[in-house]
Amino acid sequence: MRKFLAFVLSAALVFSLAACQSSTPGNQSSTPEGSAPAGGEYIIGVPQPLTGTNAQPGESALNAAKLAAKQINAQGGILGKQIKIVSYDDQGSPEEAVKVATKMVQMDKVEAVIGSCISSCVLSSGSVFNDAKIPVFGTGTSPTWMNQGWDYVFRACQNNDFALPSVVNKLKELGVKKIAIFAGQDDAAVAGVKTMTELCKEAGIEIATTESYVEGNTDFSGQVAKMINSGAEVMFISTFGPTQPLIAKQLRQFGFNGLCFTKDLYQVDALQVAGAASNGMAFAYPYLTYTDIEDCNDPFIKEFLQAYLDEYGSLPVSDCAYRAYDSMLALRAAVEAAGTTDGEAVAKAVGTLDNVQTLAGIQNFTYGDGEGLHDFNIFVIDGEKYMTFNEWEKTEGYKTIMSASGLL
Repeated sequence: MRKFLAFVLSAALVFSLAACQSSTPGNQSSTPEGSAPAGGEYIIGVPQPLTGTNAQPGESALNAAKLAAKQINAQGGILGKQIKIVSYDDQGSPEEAVKVATKMVQMDKVEAVIGSCISSCVLSSGSVFNDAKIPVFGTGTSPTWMNQGWDYVFRACQNNDFALPSVVNKLKELGVKKIAIFAGQDDAAVAGVKTMTELCKEAGIEIATTESYVEGNTDFSGQVAKMINSGAEVMFISTFGPTQPLIAKQLRQFGFNGLCFTKDLYQVDALQVAGAASNGMAFAYPYLTYTDIEDCNDPFIKEFLQAYLDEYGSLPVSDCAYRAYDSMLALRAAVEAAGTTDGEAVAKAVGTLDNVQTLAGIQNFTYGDGEGLHDFNIFVIDGEKYMTFNEWEKTEGYKTIMSASGLL
């Protein structure tokens, strides 16, 4: 797979891309990635939030899927078929996601699906695709939609339930006795709170308070005051990316300068917005996002970032791009393993994959849970830069943050 990507990145870009986002939410925006040869087309649906709060992550995911399709098509496609991307705006709405799914199945005759990055949308639409025997790689991180018993729904990105035990183990190791939680009301956020609460109870860590907010709110002063007054040593933030810099800045402004864990990757755009307030934000995740390609020392990710930059003129602002790109690679591997684009055969083939090279590393789907990733790193921000938690423990920044948490 590494050779495949290297070849593509060195080849001339011979296929042009049409605009993929419609100005009217829910309207079709389909783009063949190259003209169809004698082998025909392989139609992949990519429902993502393209308007509203999560438009940037959704657009990043769609762009990455289109990029992967273009690269694969330049190599002859999948089993000789050229990929055609069909995309709609699910608006981050479960209700709209069902409408989009129905249209993709009945009108567009999609043969596979990548998305959505909003877990509640995957949860609501999953049964539509599953009943139609269409393989889906969801790109949300909530555990909920992978617990439905669906045979055609898979994941090639993080399941937060798999990562949070690492977070709680780190809290135990640090001697943390009490935490406070700040959470959104979307499916992934609620699931993160549930898992974190259960794990902390088992570990003997007290949940001092759990505060929530309504999507669209930007003033969290009341919640922050309660969290700080609870006496929590560490904060756990269970929100989607766009809220991360807002809560980080307000926690620091109100005087909490200690350690915070987030349920997802603390995005590079959040780091840019919050600046020094991001220091001491930690998370368990398989990869990082970047503002400068030279900051990346992983050759495979670096090649992807360069290709994305060449195609779109900027780096992806969200790791949702990584999730969608990896999902395309996993889908490609499954189709090739099946030797056919038949949905039932492809779904069965996913469970045989044990060596899929992706941006998140080698993915193994043979555990029988439909998941490709099971191990994650713990990162932290210090000096407005990412580093591993183990590296951070040797720095002055570690002493400062941990002292502020009352743990040193």
